[in-house]
Amino acid sequence: MVLLAGHLGAGKTTLVNHLLRHADERRIGVVVNDFGATPVDAVLVAGRADAVASLADGCLCCEVDAGGLVALLATLTAPRAGLDLVLVEASGLAEPRELVRMLLDAARDEAAHAVYGGLVVVVDAVEFPVSRRAHPELVEHVRLADLVVVTKIDRVADTSALVDELRALAPGAVVPVAHGALDPALLAEPAPARPYATQLSFDALLAPSGDHAHAAYESLEHTDDAPLDPARFVALLEAGLPGVFRLKGFARFVGDARAWEVQAVGTALRMRPAPRAARVDGASLVLIGAGLDRPALTAALLGCRAEGPVGEYAMLPVLRYAD
Repeated sequence: MVLLAGHLGAGKTTLVNHLLRHADERRIGVVVNDFGATPVDAVLVAGRADAVASLADGCLCCEVDAGGLVALLATLTAPRAGLDLVLVEASGLAEPRELVRMLLDAARDEAAHAVYGGLVVVVDAVEFPVSRRAHPELVEHVRLADLVVVTKIDRVADTSALVDELRALAPGAVVPVAHGALDPALLAEPAPARPYATQLSFDALLAPSGDHAHAAYESLEHTDDAPLDPARFVALLEAGLPGVFRLKGFARFVGDARAWEVQAVGTALRMRPAPRAARVDGASLVLIGAGLDRPALTAALLGCRAEGPVGEYAMLPVLRYAD
């Protein structure tokens, strides 16, 4: 069992999908925890994993029933499941120390066939240098990590200083990647001799207690059956939604037969055709932030409904952010 953690929008789901696409003969199961009732991340990995379980509408470290998680992990790691690796993808607001405790408890108690494989922390090369000031807990997460994966290095001219800083902080390896392209052998092959579980559990159990860093965060689910006007929707996201740190989900635009996956960290946008499992007529979005003005945000999103046919080039604003 490998725990995958990282801040909002760091690239955890992209990393998971890369691992699944390049699994070769390895059979991989995924436990996905979405902070919000809409299981966006679970949809994004569905169909690629050998087994997918979604734990939505809460943060895995404090709101999802621990007994239920242990039972789930016992099922996924049992010999009859035939899995080689179980990835636990935590919400971007989860507290890794608490999750490490849960996985160690699972391996010690009910999940007799499970072996704890360590903590992988995903760091966004673009956002980390800025976010660490507002969120000092990100540095602490790096200090706990057995492996640090630095994502989005293709969007930064020079990552050498950041990588050097992370290597000074992290007890384990630091691996820079673009587009989540981590070699699955780093996770699915036998662990090295270093006693990951012993050292990590020691650090985790001695960690000071206190409020979770996400205590002030909240989520808003927005679902609407009406197709969106692409220009108005993109303009809204470009302008920034007050209090919203992270937006993810699916949208369908008037005049376009496809559903689109939408990802936003602040005003940094990314859009791509959604997987077939994403069934949406208009919008199915999760907004994560603090101090959210729910009526105002809902009204702003409803204001993006299409009011009629659009022109031939209406999708250009969306395609500008397509990857």
